[in-house]
Formats: sequence, structure tokens, C-alpha cells
Amino acid sequence: MVRAVFALLTVSFPLAFAHADTPEGLAANAALKYWQAFATMPKLSDAEQNQLADALNKPLDARVKETVAQTEYSLQMMHDGAALPRCEWGMAEEQGLYLRLPNGAAARVLCNLACLRARLRIEEGKQKEAVDDLLAAVIMGRHASFAGTNIMLLTGYALEHRVYETLAQQLPKLDAKTIRYIKERMAALPAGMTPAAAMQSEEKLFLDWFIRTVKQTKDKDSLVALLAPLFLSEGKPQAGELEKKAREFLETAGGTADGVLKHADETRAAYKLIAEKLALPLAEFEKVFEQESAKQSGNPVYKVFFPAMANVRRAIARVEVRRALLMAALDIQLEGQGTLKNHVDPVMGGPFEYAPFEGGYELRSKLKSRDDKPVALTVGARK
Repeated sequence: MVRAVFALLTVSFPLAFAHADTPEGLAANAALKYWQAFATMPKLSDAEQNQLADALNKPLDARVKETVAQTEYSLQMMHDGAALPRCEWGMAEEQGLYLRLPNGAAARVLCNLACLRARLRIEEGKQKEAVDDLLAAVIMGRHASFAGTNIMLLTGYALEHRVYETLAQQLPKLDAKTIRYIKERMAALPAGMTPAAAMQSEEKLFLDWFIRTVKQTKDKDSLVALLAPLFLSEGKPQAGELEKKAREFLETAGGTADGVLKHADETRAAYKLIAEKLALPLAEFEKVFEQESAKQSGNPVYKVFFPAMANVRRAIARVEVRRALLMAALDIQLEGQGTLKNHVDPVMGGPFEYAPFEGGYELRSKLKSRDDKPVALTVGARK
């Protein structure tokens, strides 16, 4: 199991929520619609999926149009899923750290296809249908978060980001009626899983699974075999390297299963603290997280499970800002640039920056993205 699963967002795996065991209950489960959507998408290689994502900012050629046409049933299933209030993914939580999440990658591909069809529909004058495609993809992302992990929470955020980019790019082509429709639909979007709930879910699905599995090891060698995959993501390992890292981890934890369990139990407090503090403003959260990391500096289990929670909190801040940027852009399109004064940056405070260019404008926050550039929204297209 790759350590990236830990290092990237303290990731664990989905929670199968309440089980619906009646035909009526099954029919009302959005996840079953999405699984059908994913199963019927065109079979695309990794290279083709990358080309599809790149096509979102390029003219739509015949190949892209053909691919989108082949996705009609999948997109209908996406809409059918988005119309349902309940989404229970039913993933095999007993797999713990070894469970795979194919729904996350599939949702990203389907979102890209929805964005491309929305562009085609706008070209055809079908503005409302285009908006429905885009916002159904947002709802799919929020439904994805109910898998109960940080990685699926962030998958949902990534889908929203892609939709908002596409919507902003096409915004100057939309009439006032459609823009007002967007605002109405945005206000009525269902909520996804909260970051705090995702952390609480991960404690059960990740930490509890790890503790149970460590308790089942019979000797030091079997414990090392369990620990070794935690370090798989650190480059291409040479023979014996993973075992060496696992033994070093074990010695740091006291050299025994009891020592690992002690440190795992001490990590539990961090789950509770982080879940509680995620609602703090970004700067305050980062201070709390830094203090907790210093407190847990001698805990090898914490170091494996929690290295990137600050990145999760920054991603939450970015999606909050992007939503606010989009709402500001909608008002600018309806009432002019003067309405920007009514929109305050929800993370950094103060107004957004307005930077016009030929063909549109860019709205910018003082919050930085992962590439250290301002979080921004580009409305229209540069000529």
C-alpha cells in the first residue's frame, strides 16, 4: 500500500453508511446510478483521459465531440444520481488501507465529459441544459464525499473547481436569464460531507483498522510485513528497502506491537482535535496543527498518518474562495463591476482584485494556490 495514501491527505477509506436492503431503498441510492455511469463510459487510456482534460481549454474537435456523444448514457446516469438525496457507496471498509477507490478517478473523468458536453450545448444555444450538466457534476462531487474520507472529499472539491473554471470560461456567452438560473441552482445545491465528519470517519476506518490489524500480527516479522507497504511511495524501492524502513519505524515505536499500539492510541487524540479545529479560520487552524505536530513529534504513527492535514485545510479554504469568486462573477455579469464591492473574500477578508483583459477579466484572491499563485477565476477567454 503506497504511503502516498497517508502522506496525501491522511487518506483512509470509505464508509458504507446505512444499508438499504429493499428495492425502493436501492432505487433511491445515487451511488448505484453513478456506478452505472462509470461502467458505461467510453474506455479511455490514461493518455486519452489527459487529452480530454486538456481539451477543456481548447477548441472542440471531431474526436472530442465523438467521445462526448458516446457518453450520453453515462451522463444521463450522472443526472439521475444527482437527483437523489442519498448516496451510499457500499465500499468494502474491511479492506482498510488496501481498499481501492475507483469511483474517485471515474468521477473526475465523467466530470470532464460533462464539462465538454456543456460547452457543446452552449454552442448549440442550449444554455439551461449546459448548466444542468455542470451542476449535476458538482452534486456528483458532493455525493462522492460521502465515501467518508479526505481523499474523496478533495475529489469533490476538484470536480467543483473544474466546473467553476468551465462555467466562468463560458459566462460571457450566457444570457441574464441563465445566469439567474445558475444563482438559484447554486443556492439550492445539497451539501457534501463536512471535513470534520470525514476526519471522524477516517478515525474509524483508518486508525481502528490499523489497530485491529496490528493486534492480529503473531510475531515481529509479520508486523514488519504489515508496516512495510506504508513506505512504498518513497521513490522506487530497492530490494530490502521497505523492510528496512519498517524495522526502523518499529524500533522508533518501541520495537513491539504493544509499542505501535501505544503510539496509535496516542494518535487518536489528534483525530478528535483536528476534526474539532477544522472549522477555525485557516491561519488559526495552521497554528493549532503546528502545535499538535510538535506535541506528537516523537510519535511515528502520527508522522505517517498526519503529515498533510494542513494541505487538506488549505484545499478547503481554496474551494471556499472559488465558490465566492464564482458568485461575484455572476453578479458582475448581471449588474456590472460595481457589484464586486458586495463580495468579501471568505478566507482572506477584503475585496477581490478585478483584472480585465481583452475578452474577459480575472478575479483574484490574496489566498495562494498550490503553485504559490493567487487563487483566481478567469471569466471569458484571452484573445
